[in-house]
Amino acid sequence: MPRLYLTTISVFCLSLLSSLASADQVASHQDSQAPQAATKTPMKLEVIDPYVDMHTGPGRGYPVFHVIEQGETIEILTRRPDWYEIRSNNGKTGWTKASQISRTLQPTGVPVDLPTVGHGDYLRNGWRVGFTGGQIANGDIKGADTFSVNAGYRPLSWLGTELEGGKIYSTKVSGEYYGLNVLIEPFPLWNALLEPLARWDINAKALPNWKLTPYLLFGAGKMSLDAQPQHTELGFDRSSHYNYALGASYYLARNFVIRGEYRWYSVSATDDTVKLEEWKIGFSTFF
Repeated sequence: MPRLYLTTISVFCLSLLSSLASADQVASHQDSQAPQAATKTPMKLEVIDPYVDMHTGPGRGYPVFHVIEQGETIEILTRRPDWYEIRSNNGKTGWTKASQISRTLQPTGVPVDLPTVGHGDYLRNGWRVGFTGGQIANGDIKGADTFSVNAGYRPLSWLGTELEGGKIYSTKVSGEYYGLNVLIEPFPLWNALLEPLARWDINAKALPNWKLTPYLLFGAGKMSLDAQPQHTELGFDRSSHYNYALGASYYLARNFVIRGEYRWYSVSATDDTVKLEEWKIGFSTFF
């Protein structure tokens, strides 16, 4: 990937994050002024998930007394952190968790952005695809640009797997790599451990819905590199590799995240093990 393109991506991402941070500050100020304000006109939405549970109160300890099925419409009445008071078609009024109506449609058929729906709500049981661009930061091919695409699935909110394939190219080398990675996010894992305990506490506060979530990545795969004719042959032209990384995902809006990471590779060479380091940044969308 040309360095100019990488610079453009970085500048765009920083600008976007700056605007999002400003918007969050405004929203937080408004929420502090009216934490439980009722909407002037109830918002009507269509449920597209299999069902939505209605609780008698805004907490996990309150019993479920009614279930709204897929295709029915609901009205949003009021909200509290991570909970919404809703009204069903038959006039029943109750409370539901934000994650239960994170996937709803407006009358126009357009998905709605709910104020307290965030990163964790969308990542539960979701497929994700994305792309990244970066550069080899250290090692025998330092300075080579990289570009990759990935697709994965998250069986749990804190655990995901992904298949990745990419290109490496510079004036000295060109090649490709592919592999299988496992991602672990400690903050959603912490929520998952606390949730069973919170269900027994009627007055339990809503668990945090992290926007910025660091993650650990472990993976393995194959790397194929060819040196340009005017340069010395590499000792690891076609080799297996293992890698690990530290990174973070930042929730942007609806079902988009920006992702940045720093990765370490251990590549099996002819006579030794070659160490490489890479930084990368990109976008992912999940559904």
